[in-house]
Amino acid sequence: MKNTYRFFVAPGALAAELIEVSDSDLLHQWHSVLRLRPGQQIALLDGGPEGVIAELVSLSKRAASLQVVSRYPAGGEPRIQVWLYVALARGERFEWVLQKGTELGAHGFVPLYTEHTLTDRVSTAKTERWQRIIREAAEQSGRSQLPQLLPPQTLAQSLQQSSGGLFLSEGQATVALKQALQQLDPAQPLKLWSGPEGGWSSAEMAQAQQAQLTLTTLGPRILRAETAPVAALAALMYAYDEWQLDSL
Repeated sequence: MKNTYRFFVAPGALAAELIEVSDSDLLHQWHSVLRLRPGQQIALLDGGPEGVIAELVSLSKRAASLQVVSRYPAGGEPRIQVWLYVALARGERFEWVLQKGTELGAHGFVPLYTEHTLTDRVSTAKTERWQRIIREAAEQSGRSQLPQLLPPQTLAQSLQQSSGGLFLSEGQATVALKQALQQLDPAQPLKLWSGPEGGWSSAEMAQAQQAQLTLTTLGPRILRAETAPVAALAALMYAYDEWQLDSL
């Protein structure tokens, strides 16, 4: 199915054998962008344990009907759950983190307002754009579930219900990432905090220490704010996911 278009539909939509779709974004993509036609087959996912191969019966700008041809076990999800708590960044940098983080297997994203965050408050339109970026990245990369995107929050808010995690820091790290990975329990959700372009403030560093996060570093080189969380996520996936040929 590597060359088959994949799309996410509403949860529970795949229960029926004849699937009705009214999502305007999907319909625009199918009808006006990809110019799909009745008779073509595509893969559909709804976040459940199964995906389907479905054949287009009818398609217009307002509605589509698809007949299920076959069902298959949905895959593409890592064995570990990683939450990325990422400081908001300007321009397309944060969007890049969402896209690459989704491809690598992040379970969810939490945008952070920090003392050095140089961006405006997040609008509804921007949140909707981020959701589209996540969905498209999940479809492209063969995920079977859409990563969650929580509302933006401050660092203090993100730490209120924290039970440990990794806190990327340039100056006051207590342990190297390679060593920190050996101390994690991959059976539990893993949480990773990554800071803004200007770095964490001293007050934010103190908050992380009080929350008993593990202050860790990615090494002697200073990475951009959008590079650090993606690099750390790749390391987590390499350490705990099934990155080997017999799992493919």
